[in-house]
Amino acid sequence: MNQKEIKIKGTAYPVAFNMRTMLNFEEITGKPFFGETFDTLKPRIALILAAVLAADEQTTLTVDMLMQADDWQSVQDIITASVTIMEMTGAFFKVPDIEKGKDPEPKSDEDETEEEKTKN
Repeated sequence: MNQKEIKIKGTAYPVAFNMRTMLNFEEITGKPFFGETFDTLKPRIALILAAVLAADEQTTLTVDMLMQADDWQSVQDIITASVTIMEMTGAFFKVPDIEKGKDPEPKSDEDETEEEKTKN
């Protein structure tokens, strides 16, 4: 199982990225996992909780706990956890840029093949 550990407010939580994570994300947000850009904090916080729940269904961590980051260390913990899980996501889907900790470059029209251009 693709599992790591994150730390939030001094407490360690196991995280996993797998099908359960994606389903948990959809249950938490009410939105499909595929198509989410994760370019704002809300979906990243939901993904953190989804990954924790995938590793430990009995966790005491909640979205409210994550959203109540009231000091700089807590904010840093959440950002670090988000990066860790995004890297796990990249490894799961074998996306090289995400595996290296970088946001993937958006595909430009120039990257499309002639066949793809005619379909659009």
